[in-house]
Formats: sequence, structure tokens, C-alpha cells
Amino acid sequence: MNSQQHIIGSAVYRVYSIGSTNTELLQNAERYEHGAVLTAACQTAGRGRYRRSWHSQKGGLYLSILLKHIDPSGTLLPFCLLSALAVVRTLRTHVPAPLFVKWPNDVYAGNRKLCGILPEAVTRGKDTHGVIGIGMNINNPIPSALRDQAVSMKELTGGDCDTGKLFESLIRQLDGLYQALSSGGFAAFLPELNALLYGKGRVRPLNVHGEARDVVPLAFTERAGLLCRENGEEKELLFGEL
Repeated sequence: MNSQQHIIGSAVYRVYSIGSTNTELLQNAERYEHGAVLTAACQTAGRGRYRRSWHSQKGGLYLSILLKHIDPSGTLLPFCLLSALAVVRTLRTHVPAPLFVKWPNDVYAGNRKLCGILPEAVTRGKDTHGVIGIGMNINNPIPSALRDQAVSMKELTGGDCDTGKLFESLIRQLDGLYQALSSGGFAAFLPELNALLYGKGRVRPLNVHGEARDVVPLAFTERAGLLCRENGEEKELLFGEL
């Protein structure tokens, strides 16, 4: 890819196995370019939100994107939602199931998780670096204990998928959406995102720091939050997960 035309994916690093692509980029940000992508065939210490383990067996698509010198609230969280949109755009023509974006960071095929997205940041002094980690179930096996909760592309399509082509398509989508975000264009994508909101208009359990409560998701907001109805009152949530 030409670094003069691309930001996300201007440099791509590939490894076979690593503990966590997110950890590598965050701990060694000075070694990598802004927009660099690190992808691994498998991870031995993949993780999701709240330090949950993410099964990263060979056959999936696992990558992280480094964003250097950023405003965490103005860049990282909106780009997390746009990354989910990039995944949906990449997969929708391949998947015979409706795709949804589950706030704040998952892509679902029907009622099962197809992709998890993890934003993380580290601040040193006044400078903040962030990463967006994306884990997609492509041809990898789903553990039997998770089969009611997660699904792979292979299961949905009935055959192996070309991870290389999906990776290239995803990077193109991510790059275009990041450049739009950098130009102040997040709000323009809210109608598309809102059409994909998982659980929209239905009572859903919301987890906030381990506390569960019922809300009705209504829309994503310009701050990458969730507008919902709770106890008859509309409010914007910036923390938690559906």
C-alpha cells in the first residue's frame, strides 16, 4: 500500500503467533508508524472487554491498528464504532444472515457474535496512543462451550473463506472511514450505524461495571455513546455494554 495515499494499513506487519497484537502495539508504539496494522495467524493471550479471554485459534482474522497522538474520546471510541461498520461492510455480501453492531464494540450475525473489537489506549505525559483490536471468526473452530454465543464465517457460509481477501477489503474500509473521521465526518455515518443497532427498540440487559439493568436501545450518538430509554426516560450512555 502507498503510504502517501493510505493512513490505516500504510504499513502492515504479519506474525504467525503472538500473545496479543494490541499489547505489542501499545507497549512498543515507538517502533511502529501511525496507522500501522499488526496481524497474527493466532494469539496466545487474546482478550476482550473486562479482560475476558478471546479464543484466537488459527483460521480467524486477528489484527490491531495503531493510532498515535490522539484524543481518546474524539478518536478512539468513534473509530471503534466505525471499525464495526467496516466489518459489516466487508462481510455483508458473504454472510447469509443479518449483521448488527452491538454497542459498544461487537458485530453479530443474528444473535451470535461474529467479531469482537477492543479499543485500548495508553497515556504517557500529555501524549496518548490508542489501538483498535479486531478479532473475526472466519475459518477457526468455535469452542463447544461458546457455540450458542458465537459463530464463524465458515459455519454461516458452509465452506472456507479467503482470509487474505477479507483482510484487504477490511483495511480499505477502515482506511476510508478513518480518513472521514479525521475530517470530522463521524455524524454522517450515524444513520447507517443506527440501522445496524443490535436490539434496537427492544428491552435489553445492560452491563455497567458488573451491574445489570434493563434498557431499550434507540440510537448511537455523536459521542459514540448509546441513546436508550430507561424507566421511561431517554438518556445517553457513554459506559457499559449491551
